[in-house]
Amino acid sequence: MILSVQIASNIVREVNSVIPLKINIMNEKGIIIASSDQPRIGRFHEGAMHIIENQVDEVTVHYDGEFNGALQGINYPLKLQGYIIGVLGITGKYEEIASSALIIKRMTELLLENTYSVEQRQLKENVYTRYLSEWLNGEAKNITTDFVRRGKVLGFDITIPRRILVCSFYHSNQGENLQSMQVIEEAEKYLKKRVASKDSLNLYYKAGSTLVCAVTSTTDMSVVSLANELKKQVEEKFSVRLVIGIDSSVENFAFAQTALIRAQKANKACMRTQKRDIQLYDDLNMEVFTDEISELSKQEFVHRIFKGFNNEEIRNSMVLLETFYDMEGSIQKVSEHLFIHKNTLQNKLKRIAERTGYDPRSIRHSSLFYIAIYFYRDIYNSMQDI
Repeated sequence: MILSVQIASNIVREVNSVIPLKINIMNEKGIIIASSDQPRIGRFHEGAMHIIENQVDEVTVHYDGEFNGALQGINYPLKLQGYIIGVLGITGKYEEIASSALIIKRMTELLLENTYSVEQRQLKENVYTRYLSEWLNGEAKNITTDFVRRGKVLGFDITIPRRILVCSFYHSNQGENLQSMQVIEEAEKYLKKRVASKDSLNLYYKAGSTLVCAVTSTTDMSVVSLANELKKQVEEKFSVRLVIGIDSSVENFAFAQTALIRAQKANKACMRTQKRDIQLYDDLNMEVFTDEISELSKQEFVHRIFKGFNNEEIRNSMVLLETFYDMEGSIQKVSEHLFIHKNTLQNKLKRIAERTGYDPRSIRHSSLFYIAIYFYRDIYNSMQDI
């Protein structure tokens, strides 16, 4: 581990919060990189260099200037894994600081060891994440025997049959404030633990704003049951909404990329409609191909159907039509749901038919409106700027 300025500064701050003595931390070149005495930062400390070059356990500076750049005090090597990575200096008269010096040294070593442990865990997680990302985003031709073997060295056996879940979190407070982000982060950590506790062979990694999980539940029934259980556990503990997209079975582990793409589409479908929080890819219809259509094409289609409508009129029409189709065309149910008279509803539908040239009540034309509704959900935010 390299003793960075940030790590050294954190250590000085932590130690000084407990013991208010002046301390300095020097790097492997004898340069003071953190200090309670700010003006000394960046200066060369000959006493520190003496420790590093001669591998001694302690250097006492009896008076200021005895070593170039050094003040009266005690200096110790900072070791990690048996190697000196820097030097700790405590400034002051020996008899005044001796009783605290070894305590400060031990505190500093513990802080270094903890930092090193965190770095190693992060490094290990980064290696795991990179490998899982290569697997789940790699084409089948690249998932070779050597690739499988590399995974086993890391502790993964990707040949075990698994299903892919793509999970998204949303806080009840939709703002991007620090508190909501912290809640989502804690919920994500909890979900990781729950996934791992279900089966030690379950895998997961962070991909952008989603958590991708590869779980050993293989049937639709078992994987949906797992998704429902995870959702319930997370939402009971945190004020978040958990949305899960589930893939469809693929031929084998080499086609994990296909499984991931399908799970991502299922996840997006949940977010788009906000009617279902758990979605199987095999239950999708238009969502299977809609992501391949450009946003511009979707906007053009909506405006062709609703030619001459302004954005507010389009929005109101979409609310009406989506409710109309959700209620299977029942005038009674739609009017009750929207709190309008049946005659008013009939007039609104008639007006849409007159202005667009397509009758929402016609089976032949309903498919056009259904597509328009779906596209509109996708591009709603963009259309506000048109």
